[in-house]
Amino acid sequence: MSKRSEDVALLKRMARELVETWSSTWNSKDTSAASQFYSNAPDLVFFDLGPTHLGWEQYRQSIERSFSTIENLDLTLNDDLRLVVGDGMALTTATGHISYRLKNNENFESDIRFTGVWENKGGHWLLIHDHWSRSR
Repeated sequence: MSKRSEDVALLKRMARELVETWSSTWNSKDTSAASQFYSNAPDLVFFDLGPTHLGWEQYRQSIERSFSTIENLDLTLNDDLRLVVGDGMALTTATGHISYRLKNNENFESDIRFTGVWENKGGHWLLIHDHWSRSR
């Protein structure tokens, strides 16, 4: 198997693990498992369904603040995950679904889109940008 094929297989697995980790992070209220996927560079931009975040630390803190309002969350990716892999950089895109229940018992469901930009640093792929949005 070529290095590029190995990277594609690894990144497909990592993107799915990222989504599974986010679901368990919301339910366990612990962001430490999700941290393994993200670069710690302070000037990176991350977009989720809420505000723009500058750096993983700000993103993590925003997520932890939302634990006070969200009871549980389920996040899934569809089978349309696509990858473009270059020298040391990769792009993943997919659609999926999010459902969550607020602590006031209000439910929310939406189809979503996910884009992840990954950088290979010392043999480890880390997200340097991700963007989650509702599909309209």
